[in-house]
Amino acid sequence: MTSIANKQLFEEHYGSLCHFAWKLCGDLTQSEDFVQDAFISYFNNQEHVSVNQVAIKNYLYTSVRYAFLNSKRKEKVVEKYWLATPFNESSQDSFELNIIHSEVVAEVHRIVESMPPGCQVVFRMGYFEGLSNQEISKELNISVNTVKTQKQRGMKLVMQKMNPEFLPIVIFLETLFSR
Repeated sequence: MTSIANKQLFEEHYGSLCHFAWKLCGDLTQSEDFVQDAFISYFNNQEHVSVNQVAIKNYLYTSVRYAFLNSKRKEKVVEKYWLATPFNESSQDSFELNIIHSEVVAEVHRIVESMPPGCQVVFRMGYFEGLSNQEISKELNISVNTVKTQKQRGMKLVMQKMNPEFLPIVIFLETLFSR
């Protein structure tokens, strides 16, 4: 891979890998370190990894997971007892759910970035910050109906642009948050 392709690969996967790592360890700085280590490992060994995008993605996620697990093993040596961690090594389901969640979150953030500014602000406040329509209305000095319209418009854009494999998850989340 060329350095341009490596840069593009990094930009494409960095956010979702950081979110995945954060879901594992709960620490942003440590998450970024795990992701950086995963990319360094990939760049040093890329001739041994298939050029298939799925294989590369699997390699990166697995590297992040192993970086996390190795850090936990090191903590165990430093500390006398290893307390419960937010990730259960034996739980493959948890691992896969964290990957899916990270991918969905990254996809939604990419879509939100492409929204018109007014719609983007209302969508972020309503869905990411959890503010009510009335709170958004007060803070932005707009009507509640405008808030509702902008949220609906934003959700419509998410539904239109979302990768089809994530749509069932988004529909579930939308019904959960629209109550």
